[in-house]
Amino acid sequence: MPKSGLWITAGAGKLADAVANSIQSNDQFSTTVTQSRIKPRLAEIALVSLQGTSVDYVGISQVGRRVATGQVTIAISNLIGIDDLPCDEIEAKLASRFSKSFDPPLEGAWRPTPRLWEEVLKIVRAERPGAIQKFDELNRMVAASRPARGRIAGGLEVFERDAIASALQTFGGSAFRKRVLRRAGPPPRNPAVAPFLSQLREISVREDPQITHDQSTFPGMAVARRDVVGSVVLTNGVEDLTILNCNRQPLERTLGVDLIYYSHRFESFVLVQYKRMSEGKRGAEYRPGNDPSHEKELQRMIAAEEVLGQLPKMKDTGTSDFRLSGRPFYIKLCEPKAKAALDAGMVSGMYVPLDLWRSLLDSPEAVGPKGGVVITWDNCVRRFSNGEFTNLLRQGWIGSASGESKALSRIVEEVLSSGRMLVLAATTANRLSKDLRRDHIGRFAAEDDPASAI
Repeated sequence: MPKSGLWITAGAGKLADAVANSIQSNDQFSTTVTQSRIKPRLAEIALVSLQGTSVDYVGISQVGRRVATGQVTIAISNLIGIDDLPCDEIEAKLASRFSKSFDPPLEGAWRPTPRLWEEVLKIVRAERPGAIQKFDELNRMVAASRPARGRIAGGLEVFERDAIASALQTFGGSAFRKRVLRRAGPPPRNPAVAPFLSQLREISVREDPQITHDQSTFPGMAVARRDVVGSVVLTNGVEDLTILNCNRQPLERTLGVDLIYYSHRFESFVLVQYKRMSEGKRGAEYRPGNDPSHEKELQRMIAAEEVLGQLPKMKDTGTSDFRLSGRPFYIKLCEPKAKAALDAGMVSGMYVPLDLWRSLLDSPEAVGPKGGVVITWDNCVRRFSNGEFTNLLRQGWIGSASGESKALSRIVEEVLSSGRMLVLAATTANRLSKDLRRDHIGRFAAEDDPASAI
């Protein structure tokens, strides 16, 4: 039983309606609290009242960013309906020494004392026994959100997670990514081959046998069933996103991670190869000379680009065929910091186009003190951030030209043969794609706005 938690009342009228609508459409909502008075935790259980007269939901509250002096946002997700448990009923069941302190607000956040909170939760669980199992699951997620002491670096699951997060952000923007990742379960104790994809819950719209792994989803790419160790389909009501994890190796023998993203809307592929940064004397760095697979993988991408360059150019058939860059290969350097449960963020790192990467490797700026090549945040100044890259990918500004999918098909087999994990993500063929980055009147969220300074 958690020792502390929050009671959150949306308020009356429009405020309650706005929160209810956000829960209905986004499976979460956010509000602002006074940091010194509420002292929001990294993650904790929260009881939610829409009107202030009953408990309507239980969920997980997570502290967010500072928005003003002394004010921070909290996001409440993983909400479970409690079926209108009246506050009067809770108060009546409390012992007298607790009932006099039971004074939830008509609007805003309230932190009961630890003993009072414990008694309130006991009553809620007793009155709604059907929700006890879900209560326990929320408690496990809160516990898993606390980073273990000394846990600094993560394994390949960090990059699998980021490949999936990148696909989610490209498909539906940051709000969609956060909604899915915040519902991910605790990490498995003994991850096998798809440690993060297996944590995604309550989001599949089709059972695994019904997911088609043929050319209708990934044109030109025959993905063998034996290679697929995890799969999920997500929907935004207009189009679907299929994500496959393909890996022929046990996790401890897997050499790396690649992401291949296919957009049916723009008929284009983008291929991202993940590389692990390590902690150097001056911060995170990547040394190609210390990566025995770098040169072979680099040559594989160069050879594929040369094949694409020799293909006859197709005549443009419309504005969807326009690209700022028709080259599909990118390197992502990542800081392999382990992510706790409920962390909806992407992995800190940088995207570099292959041709720029090749120039960087030969650049004097990348030469280290002892003559070796070392890539850092300081000397790789021409790069894409997470938001910049996924925005360009989402809108089809980057990626292979239409008609090049067959020439890229052998990449799948080569990646799997190399012992790397392959994350495949593809949208459905719907050109009326819904823009989930905007609200109902067309406004961007600040972090998704290409013109935002955030």
